[in-house]
Amino acid sequence: MNPTPIDLSRLDDPRVAAHIERVDSRITGGFRLALEVLGIPLPEYAKRKPAGRPSIAKLMAAADADSRTIHTYRHEKLRIGAFAPKP
Repeated sequence: MNPTPIDLSRLDDPRVAAHIERVDSRITGGFRLALEVLGIPLPEYAKRKPAGRPSIAKLMAAADADSRTIHTYRHEKLRIGAFAPKP
């Protein structure tokens, strides 16, 4: 069997990343398996996300970053700043 060179630069194409992120998980799993069998490092878009739900702190930190306000979930939880008890 003659080895065939593989052009790995095609994996960096944004269209490939967009396609892999949109398709069914079985296809993504097959894509990962094929790359692992061939010994090709997985691109970032093909790596698995951490299992389980993100913590409420991470979700609220993302929401705080999107809201662009100085009042944050952490301040509300610690009752500081605008959320401090009023005398």
